[in-house]
Amino acid sequence: MVNKRGLSHVEFVISLIIFTAFLLFSFIFFNPLNSGRTLKSSMDYAWIEVTNLAMMQIETYSVFIDSDILDPFVAIKITVPSGYYASVEDIDGNNILSYVDDNKYVHFERPDDNFVKIKYSEAFTNGLPIVGRSLVEENYEISSSKIEELYFESKFIELKNRYFEEYLVLKNEINLPNRIEFGFIVDFSDDTPNLNSLNEIPEEYEVLSKSDRVEVIRVNGKREYADLRVFVW
Repeated sequence: MVNKRGLSHVEFVISLIIFTAFLLFSFIFFNPLNSGRTLKSSMDYAWIEVTNLAMMQIETYSVFIDSDILDPFVAIKITVPSGYYASVEDIDGNNILSYVDDNKYVHFERPDDNFVKIKYSEAFTNGLPIVGRSLVEENYEISSSKIEELYFESKFIELKNRYFEEYLVLKNEINLPNRIEFGFIVDFSDDTPNLNSLNEIPEEYEVLSKSDRVEVIRVNGKREYADLRVFVW
């Protein structure tokens, strides 16, 4: 019985030491007053969430049209997810008139060299109605296709509008701590005004930021590079 009581006492002391060590560990690493650690983790999380909200999938198909097809407007049906609209480019990357009908045919103006890139995404809006000759598979060839996740200017604009119109709702969706604020800036290389989405930052606050040069699908359908910066404070 004496040995058993002694063993119980030792076990109690060991348990107390482990419990105390756990409390110290929790205080050091999860202390809400440890603002530097909270700010750093919030920075990483804000970057992931902002980029996810601004990126969408795009499917691109390179298409050669039979040289015997001389119609000024043609239509091709490519199976893509529901809700996707198309943007059509010539070989030089210039946009071509295009329209997706209810049967998922994309109608577009045929270029003289009979080559187009047809891009599909949920981020695209439909063009004005045009009608082209419906081509069968023997009339064209899809030489290549690819699926990418890219940034869209339209999504950044949508995100900017939400930032100023429903900031608290957006912040809640991003799930940042209550005392942490965030914002972002998209700076294009041309004369386009920056997409500046930043609330006023108090001078005494510590600010962290992360930046990257990213490829963006502009509203006009072209790809351009921009500097993306995300801030937390």
